[in-house]
Amino acid sequence: MPGSRGGPTAGEPTNEPPMTLSQRRTLALVVTGFGAMLNLYAPQPVLPLLRDAFGVSAAVAATTVTATALAVALVGPFAGAASDAWGRRPVILVALAGVALPTLLCAFADSISMLIVLRFAQGLFIPAAFAAALAYASEEWPPGQRGRATTYYISSNIVGGFIGRVIGGVAAEFGDWHMAFLVLGAANVVCAVVVALTLPASRQSATDTRLGRAIAQMPRHLADPMLLSAFVVGFCILFAMVTAFTYVNFHLAEPPWSLGPGALSWLFCSYLVGVILLAVSGRLIDTLGPRIAVMIAAGIAVIGGLCLLATPLWVIALGLVLLCLGTFVCQSATTRFVGANAVEGRSAAAGLYLAFYYGGGALGAVLPGFAFQRWGWTSSVAIMLCAEFLIITIAAIAWRRAEGRPAVAT
Repeated sequence: MPGSRGGPTAGEPTNEPPMTLSQRRTLALVVTGFGAMLNLYAPQPVLPLLRDAFGVSAAVAATTVTATALAVALVGPFAGAASDAWGRRPVILVALAGVALPTLLCAFADSISMLIVLRFAQGLFIPAAFAAALAYASEEWPPGQRGRATTYYISSNIVGGFIGRVIGGVAAEFGDWHMAFLVLGAANVVCAVVVALTLPASRQSATDTRLGRAIAQMPRHLADPMLLSAFVVGFCILFAMVTAFTYVNFHLAEPPWSLGPGALSWLFCSYLVGVILLAVSGRLIDTLGPRIAVMIAAGIAVIGGLCLLATPLWVIALGLVLLCLGTFVCQSATTRFVGANAVEGRSAAAGLYLAFYYGGGALGAVLPGFAFQRWGWTSSVAIMLCAEFLIITIAAIAWRRAEGRPAVAT
């Protein structure tokens, strides 16, 4: 009989089972997390190319990073309400498609101003993917598996942030900065298609956005000294990290290293430390508490910052690893501190934290550039270290009063 000794003939069933609902859900969540973070800081390895191509300063070239982070900061507090109103799956799909289109258009930008505008447009869609995916993970998985689902998502965020930088740097090495954005845009399109084909419909119907209530709670959170101090810590966390990871590219593109965009992109391997730390940092924070954990983590970041002043490339790479180690523990501990100290409206408090956090990233990409232009790399490292010392000071003094403070979730 034809096909009896070989593979199955056309029309015959195969023995390979289709993907289960759980597998489709997990794949879609991971690809969403990967695609959402792919572009946020992807231009960092090609910033020296952008500076030279458009004849602008390092600070102006870095505005291509600032623009996206600024848009995320502005939209972040309201992204959850959009997900509540329109449903998780539609918002995720629109967000991924909304990131892909301006990414492709970036490849055809004929001025630094146009590139900055398109990068800002990317950032308008990224928070919606964040909020909808995290809500989807908390609703569609059984209660005993939701922590695992959230870990999948955050891990894919970190990997996406790393791969985005590598794609940008390697593509630019074989072509130029236009090629970097073309490849990144194509990767975004693939992510959107995969999620569209695999993400099951949400069982959670669209709900009242309660946007007015969330906005009304924000002034009260900003007037709470404990929460405001945590928002400032969040600002400093990403400000310091983005400062280092933005201007180290300009620093190492110069002699004696003279690294190209491809080599620079591999420095971001240190970013993958966050994946390993996801399981470890939670235990550390549970044992020590957010206050002590933040102080220790920021101290580790200070040591990393001092390593960045060295000349040997391996010492600089070690410094970046230590900086990532400190940053991810600080971020995890501060997020937990906000949740524990928000007396009401935790979702609104989380939205404000997101705005401060990415606002710090936006300013960290551009403000130190003026110092870098005048005084060089040492000034950028000094600014980064000031932010880390501010974190330690706030945790040591302001957060002491938070110990034992009751929290009520609403």
